[in-house]
Amino acid sequence: MSAGTDPSLPELRQVLGAAAVSAGLSLADGPQGALTDAQARRAARAWGLDDPTTGAGTVVVLVDGLGLVQLRERRGHAPRLRSWLSQAEAAGGPGPAAVTCLPSTTAAALTTLGTGAGPGLTGMVGYSVLNPLLGRDLPAGTVPSGERNLCLITWEGQAPDPRAWQDVPTIFERVEADPASGTRPTVVSVGPSRFAGSGLTQAGLRGATHVGVDRLEDRPAAAAQALRRGTPLVYLYVGELDHAGHAHGWRSATWLEQLERLDAAMTELLRRVPGGTRVVLTADHGMVDTDESLRIEVTAHPSLARDVVAVAGEPRFTQLHVPGSDPDTARQVADRWRAELGERALWVGTRDQAHEMLGPVGPRAHGVLGDVLVAMAGRWVVVDPRVHSPGAMAMPGVHGSSTEAETIVPLLVAQA
Repeated sequence: MSAGTDPSLPELRQVLGAAAVSAGLSLADGPQGALTDAQARRAARAWGLDDPTTGAGTVVVLVDGLGLVQLRERRGHAPRLRSWLSQAEAAGGPGPAAVTCLPSTTAAALTTLGTGAGPGLTGMVGYSVLNPLLGRDLPAGTVPSGERNLCLITWEGQAPDPRAWQDVPTIFERVEADPASGTRPTVVSVGPSRFAGSGLTQAGLRGATHVGVDRLEDRPAAAAQALRRGTPLVYLYVGELDHAGHAHGWRSATWLEQLERLDAAMTELLRRVPGGTRVVLTADHGMVDTDESLRIEVTAHPSLARDVVAVAGEPRFTQLHVPGSDPDTARQVADRWRAELGERALWVGTRDQAHEMLGPVGPRAHGVLGDVLVAMAGRWVVVDPRVHSPGAMAMPGVHGSSTEAETIVPLLVAQA
């Protein structure tokens, strides 16, 4: 749950579990802090997903980068989504809004969706972390470098096994066998072919049979085919909107084109799936647009660069490491950043205060989180040219912090 959000809002971590039980599935017990079968059933009832008379399956559509703020502002370009949104707003139920996790970023949020557990439990605490294989106790004078970071999306280079690193079982893995047949139902994931066996898939979404479909327009047919074969639960990923937002900003014509493609794909999905199929659409995060005037470079501010030996996370939710992870130094760095940034930061705190933003923080997350965490306000970003590439620093569409535009995502339910 994001700081400052309405605690009555549904949470992203509930969505996949609620969809699973709506499809007639049951969940085995998970670790403490992960979504339980009982919690999933309560969410399904609250969202109107518990009617057993449909006898059809459920499709969870995850639209990467589609915040509710963006959808509402651009609803005129998406007649299908606009109708779902209007229905949810008129129904008086828990939709059309849900809240994602913090940091509001893909690696953290997709794993939260996939496991029913927050980043503080999974350890998926950002786009990147200081590589745990290289150690965190860096000496004074160490120059921050991107080569020391581990990307929790790509897992490239020297990296731990993502399955061992993120060992909270996924909702897919927790689906129990049918008591009548004794066989475990197959669940299917539809998305780009390159995601099969990827680091993020293994970490946060393992346990489903992956069907590789690269064109967005072809994914509805693949999802419908899986359902007609008897698959009760299908996860369908849409990443095109997020790519357009990062490259061009969410207010761009390119982003609108991708929203229109998504809307057409949802119309096609409802047309193709068996009657009675439920479709639950949500997102991992929203987005804000930034520009050069709103970028703060660490190297241009001696008070910010002092005692910082590594920079990870992302420009909207930056993680700083201090020499030897010394708590006193971390507090001093946090004080300097707080004073320097002023109202440009929503929150600056130490690792021991991370629970204020992330919720409960377990040993794995505590071991990789930065010594100082910085969540940015408005459309401000923090970049470091020693760590970030020129392209990454110039990216117009960003996310990761706890503003409404980043953390409030759609929760839309439709039935074929």
